[in-house]
Amino acid sequence: MTVILLANELGNLISEAKRKHGDLKTAAEKSLQDLKALPTTSEQQFAADLGLDVQLKVLQALPSLLQNYSDELRDDLLASALQLCALLQSAKAQTVSGVAAATLQQLVSAVFERVVDEDHKATEVPARHEVPGDGKPITLRPAAYDAYRMFRDLVLAAEERPTKFVRLTALSPESSLELIWSALSANARLFVLHPELSGIIRANLLPAVTRPLSERLPFTLTVRSLRVMDILLGRYFNRFLEEFEVVLALLTQNLDLDPSAPWKRALAMEVLRNFFANGNCIVDAYGAYDDAEEGKAVVQDLLAAFVRLSAEKPNAIGLGQQSSIPTGPGSRTLGSDQTSLEMAGGVAGAISSALGVAEANVPGISSQWSLPRSTCLEQLDKLEAPPMPETYLYAMVLDCLSSMSDTLAKIVVPLAAHNEKPISDVNEEQADESGQPSSERPTRSSRSQSFRQRAIPANPLNADQQPVAPRVHAVAGLVDTCWPAVLAICSTYLSAALEEQYYRNLIKACQCFAQVAGLLRLKTPRDALLTTLSKSAVPPHIVNAAMMDSGRSPTTPSVESARIFSNAKSLLSVDSLVSQTSTGSPDRRSSVEAARPMLSTRNLQSLRALLNLAIALGPTMETSFTVVVDALRQADLILSSSLTQNVMRQGAQQKGNDSPAAVQAFSAEVNAVEAAASRLLESTSEYPNESFLTVLTAFVRLLGARSETAASSPTAEPTSPPVTPIMKGRTFSGLANLSTLSEILQERNYEFTIPKIGALASLNITRFMVYDSEESGWSLLVNALVNVAVASSKPREARWAATNVLCSTAAATVYEALHEEEDVRRMVQRRALAVLLHVVDGIYSEDGELTTVDLQMQGHVLDSLRSILERCGESLVAGWTKTLAIISSAFERTEVPPASLEDEVETRVDWAHISNDLVSVQIGRSAFTALQLVCSDFLDALPQSVMPSLLELLHRFLTQTDDLNMALTTLTIVTSVADRLVLEGAVQNMDRILPATEADDSLTHRQLEPTNSRSAQLMTLLTHLRTAVRQSQGEVRNATFQTMCNIYRSSGDEFSPEAWEFILRTNVLNILSDDTQLSFASNETLGAPAKPTRADQAMSKVIILGVTDLVAQYLHTIELIRKLPSLWEALLNKLEAYLDCGSHTLNEAVYSALSKILSRLIEPTPTWTTPVYRAVSLWLKRLPEDSTGSKSDNQGAYVAYIEAGLELYRLAKQTMGTPQTRKMIDNVYHCIAHSTGPTHGSDMNNLSPLQSKSMSLLKGIRTDYSTLTASLISAAAHLAQLHHDRASRETPNNGPTYIAIASDAIDWLALLIRKSADDAEVVESGAVLQGIEAYKRMVVSKYNVPAKCKGLSLWRKATSAAVDLSQYVLELPERFSIHGSIRTGLFTGYASIAAAIVNAKEVGTVATTAEVAEDELADINSFRKLRAILIPRLGSADLPEHTRSVYCHSLFDASIIHRTEVGEVPEAGVSPLSDLHQIRRGRARRVPYSKRERMSYVCLEELISLSSTPVGTADDGKLAQAAAPLLILRLAIPIRAYIADHPLGGKSPQPLSELEELLYCFETIKNLKLHPDALYADAVASGRTGSAAHLHFLYPLLARAVAIAGSSWSGTQEVHQPLQSLLQAIVPFP
Repeated sequence: MTVILLANELGNLISEAKRKHGDLKTAAEKSLQDLKALPTTSEQQFAADLGLDVQLKVLQALPSLLQNYSDELRDDLLASALQLCALLQSAKAQTVSGVAAATLQQLVSAVFERVVDEDHKATEVPARHEVPGDGKPITLRPAAYDAYRMFRDLVLAAEERPTKFVRLTALSPESSLELIWSALSANARLFVLHPELSGIIRANLLPAVTRPLSERLPFTLTVRSLRVMDILLGRYFNRFLEEFEVVLALLTQNLDLDPSAPWKRALAMEVLRNFFANGNCIVDAYGAYDDAEEGKAVVQDLLAAFVRLSAEKPNAIGLGQQSSIPTGPGSRTLGSDQTSLEMAGGVAGAISSALGVAEANVPGISSQWSLPRSTCLEQLDKLEAPPMPETYLYAMVLDCLSSMSDTLAKIVVPLAAHNEKPISDVNEEQADESGQPSSERPTRSSRSQSFRQRAIPANPLNADQQPVAPRVHAVAGLVDTCWPAVLAICSTYLSAALEEQYYRNLIKACQCFAQVAGLLRLKTPRDALLTTLSKSAVPPHIVNAAMMDSGRSPTTPSVESARIFSNAKSLLSVDSLVSQTSTGSPDRRSSVEAARPMLSTRNLQSLRALLNLAIALGPTMETSFTVVVDALRQADLILSSSLTQNVMRQGAQQKGNDSPAAVQAFSAEVNAVEAAASRLLESTSEYPNESFLTVLTAFVRLLGARSETAASSPTAEPTSPPVTPIMKGRTFSGLANLSTLSEILQERNYEFTIPKIGALASLNITRFMVYDSEESGWSLLVNALVNVAVASSKPREARWAATNVLCSTAAATVYEALHEEEDVRRMVQRRALAVLLHVVDGIYSEDGELTTVDLQMQGHVLDSLRSILERCGESLVAGWTKTLAIISSAFERTEVPPASLEDEVETRVDWAHISNDLVSVQIGRSAFTALQLVCSDFLDALPQSVMPSLLELLHRFLTQTDDLNMALTTLTIVTSVADRLVLEGAVQNMDRILPATEADDSLTHRQLEPTNSRSAQLMTLLTHLRTAVRQSQGEVRNATFQTMCNIYRSSGDEFSPEAWEFILRTNVLNILSDDTQLSFASNETLGAPAKPTRADQAMSKVIILGVTDLVAQYLHTIELIRKLPSLWEALLNKLEAYLDCGSHTLNEAVYSALSKILSRLIEPTPTWTTPVYRAVSLWLKRLPEDSTGSKSDNQGAYVAYIEAGLELYRLAKQTMGTPQTRKMIDNVYHCIAHSTGPTHGSDMNNLSPLQSKSMSLLKGIRTDYSTLTASLISAAAHLAQLHHDRASRETPNNGPTYIAIASDAIDWLALLIRKSADDAEVVESGAVLQGIEAYKRMVVSKYNVPAKCKGLSLWRKATSAAVDLSQYVLELPERFSIHGSIRTGLFTGYASIAAAIVNAKEVGTVATTAEVAEDELADINSFRKLRAILIPRLGSADLPEHTRSVYCHSLFDASIIHRTEVGEVPEAGVSPLSDLHQIRRGRARRVPYSKRERMSYVCLEELISLSSTPVGTADDGKLAQAAAPLLILRLAIPIRAYIADHPLGGKSPQPLSELEELLYCFETIKNLKLHPDALYADAVASGRTGSAAHLHFLYPLLARAVAIAGSSWSGTQEVHQPLQSLLQAIVPFP
């Protein structure tokens, strides 16, 4: 059979491959021949002969075939490949079987992958195959059709039924199921998109994998079937609801105990665990089955089965009275597991553990022994089911409960929080609906509504979104019907032995289920689970034990209360317990009584879950909140007991049974509870008033409210929750009586309650502000806390804590009411400030000396007042007498103040009984800070009735001697008072007091009374300030002067001109005189000059700028003064006194001040004509000078000087005479040229401030006067050469480079020259020639002064400017008929510029060849532009020969490409043609060629052009006569060099540059046609004329050169041939 099958397969392969794959066909035919040649005795013998190697190679070839020939391997070929793998999988050889199985799985995966690829190319592959579907056939594409048939056959093979496409008779059902699972796992989406595959699942696969649940099948088949069932349940539950109803029912039945097949129970439970953990499957199942009409209770039955399962074996799960830690199966020791148990939440030993969880000697549930190494569903390699842990099923019940709770919470909780909005958003929406702007606050009714909307979570049952609504209703039904089962499971496991993680998951599940019930308004399940958690959190017997311990060993209040009151936010903190271990007595007992129970970490976990539930449910808890409060208080009582403290100390010192790790874990859990409690209190801010009063009452009752008749003897009040039993008729050992226990408990209540009330108050400030005191709980809160704060009999920690809460609450309410209506703000502010004053009065009402606690409380009250003042701004409208009364408490009192009055009544402070002595410096500073705020922010709001009290306070703070800074700061308050006086009419009425004060510059004390004139008070204040400025102390002088200036600035606009004149003459200007007298007095030596110090100069500068700033700021009023010129003269005289000091610092200050004043004048007016003229005179004659002897920086002084000049010229431009203007130009140039800065080259690319302002001034000067224009051109020419002047110095200093200003001056100079086009006087003055000379100097210097501005060299910029001006400038002499030196100078200058353009003597200093090339191109362009303009005029007979000679010689020098030897070129004054035929000595070295080779050729071409016959011109040959001799010499130089140098080199190639030059000369000689008279004037030419006159001089050299070129030793064709061509072209010459 094997031989036949293999032969058939090879034959099929040959037939399929013969068309396209010839190599494969040949190999297959050879294999078939070899197969037929083998002897065939039997199938067994053939298999043995074939061998394992052949089988493995065949299996290895199949994936490659599928990969490389996927399009051909379809239909029957694919079936054959699959069948081959299935057959080989059943081989006896394990190697072959394993490889075959892997290959088969790979082929199956590849088939489905081809379907995915085919789906991506759906439009390219046609569908041709039909398969049956639901009601109508389904058309499939080829790959999908193969996958359909293959998957169908795999399912049939799993059912052990005949297959239709692939013969899988050798494939076991187990292998088929594994292949099915692999296909489902890897192609989840594919089975959803293809209905034909879903049909196979529904019709064949589901019945096949369900059968093991109802029949007894082997383990191997059952586990594989349930693996497939598991993946189907998780991925396709909603697609096959009807089929899965039966599956879930069968799974529930399989949970019942079956002794014969316990493994089947575990398999069913694993499937259910995955089902519960898979998204919303459990909710969908309840909605589809239990909640449907006439539906079956599938989910309810399942949970009921869980209840039975959890209570099945109590001993196995360690069921007891409370939760414990399991020890596992068998006996265990405490050795190596001690640490792990401690870290897991407890310590080993049921008796020895105090803080942790007791260990139960039962198996229990733990991840260490309750879970197998691999789940049953993964036991594919086992033939029989392995043994399972005893508690494995019970652990999975916990997993199912956790998964279900999480699922319910994920559905419901987001919907409950979806509609919640921040209170601000709700308010804005309500404001929009009512039409009010968003900036207005809502009314009380709208705020009340916002509380209700924000506080109560939305009911998810009201959600109508699809598909949310049906699912929410399903959740509600599940909770309402299944909560007894959940409660039973939770109650069972809460008392079982669980590992820490399992216990945490259980608490979380219970919490989530209760939260879902509460959000859905299902009170019964909510309250049931809430009660369960509260009992688990604080067991009653532990509370009673803590009370007994507190009665036996009451702790010192200072030690106990410090734990809470040191941190107002602390709730249950025990951090201090560990830190107090060092204070423990060494005689304490080293152990605790084992019989006394304590809270464990698991109790705290339950408490935290209870708190989180309260947070989540909020007001929906209603009166159940009392249970949470009492549970918190009892937990705090237990944690504060001496028993807990002793255990913590002993654990930290490693003396007890609890290790430091256990203590640390316990403390961490306490911190978590604290955080949850904090969040719970924060959530109350969103409660309605009724719910908040319930919460507040629950806390306030713990303060031990007593009747007024029994206030002195506190009695205990029941504070335990209803669930906590109170022992009656029993005495506690070690207690004297019940009242002692009550007092101890009351102190505990203070420690616990006051911080909580403070937190509640801070979180509900808006509530207190919006509602009445009774409705909001304000009265309840304040009355309770004030009674504690002012009572000296109360513990100091409690008093301090109560004061802190009162102060913070009062400040917060005032701040919250800032944007309310005025009547609401008034009521809230009076109420809050009355609380603060009540506390302060209560402190001083007690007899005896002030204690530290009293001072701390008073300081806290003052700090709170300061906070209120800081944050309120102008919104504080009431309570001012209370505010000032609180501030006055900083001074000693001679009498006890009266008792505080009602909130709505303002009281008057009795200043007669308040001294000038501070209670303490610290209290004084706090009070002074508050006073600063009153005077700086609230003077406008102060009523008239409180001004006397304010002045009294200012008087006392000014006269106190304890703090200098406080006295200085009082000046700021004086400014505020002055502003207030101004606003009340002090300035408007100033004219009324002027006659009375002109004779005397001081006012009497009587005039300063508050009932007198505000103007008199203001003038007296200013006079005092001027007197203070004369003091020698720098700090006082400066601060007082600034204060005075600020007062003037704040009210100067309202002063009349007469008032300003009086103020300036009597006050302001005298400050300048006083300063010069104080700071610049002469030395003791007679006649010695003043030498002010730096501090004096700095202060003087402040005074100068301050005074002039005042004048400038109010110049529009001051200029209306009738005697303005005399006042201005007085000001300038005082300023000029500063100039006499010879200090650049003062010079800068004076001219800056003058500039600032003048800048305020928009345009010149007749009023200012005389003052401006006086200022111009001062400016022109007083250049800034420094006579101090120090080389100080003059930049600042010069800049200020130029700025003043700008303003002066702006105002005096039309009236300033020409001499004054020229003097101004000279002064400006002096400032630029003699400035010491900027340094370090900062003015290379940008103008310095001085240079920029100076150029602005110069450019703004009028140019409509010829003399001014000439002066400006001269100044521009000098400025353009400043950098060259600096470079010409032998040792240039580190001052300005003048590069940027030179660059700017180049452009400005060109502009000025162009503007002088119509002014012959400017041209005749020589100014234009001076500008051209400046350009010439910069161009000539070129690389000698390599200066660049913003990347562009100055010489290039000057070149461009000169070339652009050439047309215009060279036309000026003709336009204005100018002759003589001016005309000659202009043409000579431009000839020199042209010469400088073509030459570059220092080009070797340039760093890069690219720059040289760029400069060369720029020069060539400039030369060509200038030549076009210059040449037509240069041949004029009016010009001297020297001008043309300079031009031509520069061309000759620039045309030299290779350096000549000494004597090779005739000297100046000798004819270039002399000694023309003399050959110098030869040189063997290579001569470098010019770096500006292109320019050399351009110049040579220019010589040729000048010497040639003109075309159509009337040139008389002057230029040709100057250029032709030089041209002949230039052409002879390379020929002579060839004759002298080339024979020395033999056959060596001539340098390329020399060869090119030589050939160019040959070509030029050949084509050259000289001007007929070109050589007529040359002495050597002897009047020779004609266009070929040059050949007479060059032919002898050519003849000698041709001999060398034709020599066998040194001749070369590259020279010989062009030379012969040249000689042949030469016609006989005369």
